[in-house]
Amino acid sequence: MSLIPGTTTSAGPVRALLAMGLSVAVAAGTLALTAAPAAANDALSVGDNQPPGVPTELQTSGEPCTTAEPYQLWQNDDLALSAILHDPDVDVNGGTDRLTATFALWPVDEPTARIERFGFNGREGDRESILFERETLTHDRVYAWQVRATDSQATGEWSGLCYLRTDFQGPEVAPVVTSTDFPVDGWHPALPGQFTFDAAATPDAVGFRYELLGSDGVHTVPVDRPGGSATVTLHPDEGPNTLVVWSLDAAGNGSPEARYEFRASDVAPIVTGRLTEVGVPTTFTVQAQMPLVVSYRFQLDGDPEQMVEAAADGTATLTVTATRGGSRTLSVTSVTADGVTATTTSTFALSTTPKISATVYRQGGTSGGPGVPGVFTFTPRQPDVVSYRYSFNTVTSTVAAAADGTASVTWVPTKAGLTMLTVWSIDRNGTQSASASFIFFVGNPPPSNPAQAGDQ
Repeated sequence: MSLIPGTTTSAGPVRALLAMGLSVAVAAGTLALTAAPAAANDALSVGDNQPPGVPTELQTSGEPCTTAEPYQLWQNDDLALSAILHDPDVDVNGGTDRLTATFALWPVDEPTARIERFGFNGREGDRESILFERETLTHDRVYAWQVRATDSQATGEWSGLCYLRTDFQGPEVAPVVTSTDFPVDGWHPALPGQFTFDAAATPDAVGFRYELLGSDGVHTVPVDRPGGSATVTLHPDEGPNTLVVWSLDAAGNGSPEARYEFRASDVAPIVTGRLTEVGVPTTFTVQAQMPLVVSYRFQLDGDPEQMVEAAADGTATLTVTATRGGSRTLSVTSVTADGVTATTTSTFALSTTPKISATVYRQGGTSGGPGVPGVFTFTPRQPDVVSYRYSFNTVTSTVAAAADGTASVTWVPTKAGLTMLTVWSIDRNGTQSASASFIFFVGNPPPSNPAQAGDQ
């Protein structure tokens, strides 16, 4: 080829220059050589690069953006914009170009106030995002935004426009809260009751946010009409209660809060009795604290629920039998003729250690003697017991349980003195109970007639 003005070049030498990283331009018979920009990926030659594609799946703070009225409302917070980036260039190793995303945001009524922010870490298929601080936005204004991608050599097309409307101010007036079931004066039964919220004709109020402090969190309810009211049913706990309510506009902005304080009296039944043993029927008495109670439902956790009729004065007697030990909770619910209920609970700690009884040898006393056999019986305090592990001093053994969960072993002491029997029950799942101890003294010399040393 020739580098003399007026001469021509052949395609082969031009490709060679390109391979050397030079840019070739021919204008008015002159050949100019300049250094070419570095490719984003060395495996892609200058001639192979394509512009990035148009970003897709545009989101305004995690929600699909709006392109037509009504525009998405944005509250008083920072604004996160994001989009999926695209680029067709892939090298022989499957690598992709690194992309820069340009996000542009401006007020529709003031296009010259356009702000651009950049994200530098995207690649093909990545979601790139950028943050516009709350201070860059003003109240009650429509904003447009779009995004495009750039690689090291080319810039793609802008996306379509997305829009949002800012709303940073909630209703100006706090709602009014009333309740005929729970007036602010006096004490009232802690039963479900109705509360009415009124937006005080504030036109932009479309709902309410409310929280009964100490209850199950914050809830929302719509108004019956803009600036109107709503009624909810709440079940307060006994004692002083505080209900906090805000009016909400369409963007979710809240008004000043309204606090409604009232007092609820305990209506749960009074239960008297104590559960102490597994397998032993225990009697409880119940007294109503609200009128017209006709029955009681009661249940020991995990066991079937039972019911008993109430006497004319609202009292009743319950019989409860625990089938297993551990921490057990008894719930008792009073029921009125109209189906109104109130529940109280009581928790009892029941030992899971097996019970030990014996012939001949007395716990804590001196009895029997060397060579005098004693029968020791183990009774479970947990269900589904299939065996027992036991030890007389340091000698450990096991014994299978009978169908009713009990077991007996015969033990013959070889010497007098202090003896400790330790027993554990084991259920069918392999769960071992806490240990039970039976301490006694073997007498010396043994009784002349062992038969007289039986149970005493």
